[in-house]
Amino acid sequence: MLALMLALVVGDGFDEAARPFIEAHCLRCHGGASTQGDLDLSTADASALARSPEEWDWLLERVELGEMPPPGEAAPSAQERERFSAWMRTQLGASGDVVGDLPEVPLRRLTVAEYAAAARDLFDVSIDAKRYLPEDAVGFGFDHVSAAQSLSDLDFRRYLEAAEAVADRALAADEPGPPRVRRYVPSDLTGGAPRGRTYWLHTRGVAGVLAPLPRAGEYLVRAQVWGQQAGDEACEIRLVLGDRGRGRVEEARGPRAEAAEVFEARLRVDAGGDVLAGVEFRNDFYRPAKDGMRAADRNLAVDWVEVVGPLDKGGSTRLWTRCSERLAEADDPEEALESLVASLAANTWRVAAVESGDVRRLLSLSDQDDEPRARLRAALVGLLVSPRFLFKPEVGTGEVDARRSRRLSGHELATRLAGFLWNGVPDRGLLEVARTGGLNTEDGVLLVAEEMIADERADALVRSFGEQWLQLRVLATKRPDRRAFPGFSTRLLRSMVEETARVLLRSFREERSLWELVDGTETVVDLRLAKLYGLDREDRLESLGGGWYVSDLSRTERRGLLGHASVLFATSESTRSSPVKRGKWVLDVLLGSAPPPPPPGVDGLDEAAPGEEGLSFKERFARHRADPNCAACHARMDPLGFGLEAYTAVGALRAPGDPLRLEAAGELPDGRTFTGPAELAAVLRSEDRFLEAFVERMSIYGLGRALERGDRALVAQIIDGLDPGRPTMKRVILGVVASDEFQRISTGVQTPRAAEVDDE
Repeated sequence: MLALMLALVVGDGFDEAARPFIEAHCLRCHGGASTQGDLDLSTADASALARSPEEWDWLLERVELGEMPPPGEAAPSAQERERFSAWMRTQLGASGDVVGDLPEVPLRRLTVAEYAAAARDLFDVSIDAKRYLPEDAVGFGFDHVSAAQSLSDLDFRRYLEAAEAVADRALAADEPGPPRVRRYVPSDLTGGAPRGRTYWLHTRGVAGVLAPLPRAGEYLVRAQVWGQQAGDEACEIRLVLGDRGRGRVEEARGPRAEAAEVFEARLRVDAGGDVLAGVEFRNDFYRPAKDGMRAADRNLAVDWVEVVGPLDKGGSTRLWTRCSERLAEADDPEEALESLVASLAANTWRVAAVESGDVRRLLSLSDQDDEPRARLRAALVGLLVSPRFLFKPEVGTGEVDARRSRRLSGHELATRLAGFLWNGVPDRGLLEVARTGGLNTEDGVLLVAEEMIADERADALVRSFGEQWLQLRVLATKRPDRRAFPGFSTRLLRSMVEETARVLLRSFREERSLWELVDGTETVVDLRLAKLYGLDREDRLESLGGGWYVSDLSRTERRGLLGHASVLFATSESTRSSPVKRGKWVLDVLLGSAPPPPPPGVDGLDEAAPGEEGLSFKERFARHRADPNCAACHARMDPLGFGLEAYTAVGALRAPGDPLRLEAAGELPDGRTFTGPAELAAVLRSEDRFLEAFVERMSIYGLGRALERGDRALVAQIIDGLDPGRPTMKRVILGVVASDEFQRISTGVQTPRAAEVDDE
């Protein structure tokens, strides 16, 4: 259909707008015997776009980015480039005039984060889903793109273990007898370093374990500790349980294992599940050997940690309390049990109602003579391993429209909304809105979306999207070379990641302009980052509590995300900065135009080749430009990376006399020059491409699939709906929700109807 429409219009203006440009600026590299990149334009005619629109789409992007013609060739004038670009966009449907059918999308599965949110919102259970479930595969930059998802037999076993853990905690009731004692030895603990029968904390932090607690309540935390003492103070510790349970600060004075002491604290948690329990070491100390004095190092040793409880009785979970009350009041216990399972199934499977046959199958997973709680537990495990829970079947409802699509049902839209806006599943309230018809119209969907965005659970969207869009997940395992950066700490790394998350959340919640992410002069820092950035008390604009401040960057070189230590460290090597990685990141993330990987056998430019050790990176780059396999991409990447060379690998500003700081200048293929991060941000600010790239990435995240050529109309429509002077993240998100691509489904999607899914 799209090819036919293009064929009808492509001849209009080809000889006037396209052929002169191609002959003057393209045929030297892409014509006849000199064809490069398997692209021969010497035979291009009026029907070429209709035959291979993808190739011409690629050509258009290269021309608009100034990559073609390549450096050294006669460059077109701005008027020539604009005339050719405008004509090409019109012919390729980039203006939004050509709208194709909705693409077919594979069946989607819950992500690890969505599974954890389901346990929380449906059953009041906190579970470390990453501990049980396989890691989500990433496609097109995000972990919930359906084309990248799979489920093997081995994976299913892990889902079964997770389902059993959720069911146990959701239906927990106090065990008879004394409170249960859970002891954890060094091999169970994390946060430090095990050595023999002792667990060591060599820096401030928590040595702990995720203890599977059955419910909210009071617990006794015990630990046996001693210390390698140094300095004027003894080792300071306190016991921790969960996010808020903290014991009093105490001194562990034992200098060796034989003098170990046992400390204990009675602490409360608000929810059951995998809860951090352990010992916090608070006053690390180190003095290097100097002036004849021996080195001194204060460290904490942990022999074991215990969690006892729950200590308070009568604390059954809310779900089991509701179920037991219903069963106690019922005249027919079996009928009441079926009603409970039917209600649980409807909420868990995100449907309006389930058939009686399904309820009987779930109850058949246990013996009829088993006590009610055991039967409910077996049914709940069955619910949680069913494809109807793990996957997101979408069938649609109503008539098929001109784009061969149907509108999603209310419950299907509730599932999409929760996955996009909350990184979870519909809770009981959202399912009730779907049941009563609140999602049956486009206006109704947008009204509900506005309410969901106002919910604090929407913060999960921003954090999840942000860390994946900005490619920051690498920081979970990345550490710099300690010899090159001796002041680096894991706490500083956490502050780096949190700064970026808080800036994105501030942009989202306060509806700030998206352009501030490129050239903004405000950020959110704690004292560690303020020291790294060279910010003083006078730079603080507002206290956000918890040691975080909105700070002014205007007297520094830092601008927008380009100045975030998280980004700068993520795009560096462990020992030094990397202009290539940083330039590639700017192209890919901020401009949405990632360069292809280097050809097979072609080494990167980041390392010095033999004989080049004494050359600067710019000098090595200049020598490599003679290689056509390298020059085209590096002419785009490296100048952008040079603009960020004012910063070290961990994001600190280099000293004024540092040669690399003096080299923080670049020239783009179109001739524009800049010096330093602030001028680079100004160059990017002048590019319309950033806004388009952001809309594309948010659309991929929201739709759970890659964008196709036919989605250009969607991107154009969302951009047209933004305030040109103040485009906001919220309006982009609502633009995705308002689209047919979000609210409708292709009739060609191969997804089973709910009643046809086989659970066996």
